[in-house]
Amino acid sequence: MNTTPASSRRREWQTFLLLTVILIPLLSVMFVAGYGFIVWFLQMFFGPPGHGI
Repeated sequence: MNTTPASSRRREWQTFLLLTVILIPLLSVMFVAGYGFIVWFLQMFFGPPGHGI
């Protein structure tokens, strides 16, 4: 049976928590904010969405 040292397991947990608690939520917020900025920026040139006569 392959056992890992305690320091390796601790490092693995720290990496997992960093990804799930900080990195993924931060990237999600940045993605949504970036999409909103692109939509806002394009509306300056093309105007707000309408029914398209």
